[in-house]
Amino acid sequence: MSTTSLIRALDIATWVVAALSLVLLFSGLLDNLWATACLIATAAPAISSWVIKERLQGVGKGDERQ
Repeated sequence: MSTTSLIRALDIATWVVAALSLVLLFSGLLDNLWATACLIATAAPAISSWVIKERLQGVGKGDERQ
């Protein structure tokens, strides 16, 4: 899987999980524990995508750590 398709999949997964979480939360099917779990599940792909993008920008600029 290329990096571009991985970033795209993570971005799509973030929106899908966020939408699903909101639907379940507003329908009353989630309690506090599961709402927290959905929040973590929403944040995980977003953070992963952000880290990959930042590393790619650093490598592209030649700002590699030594």
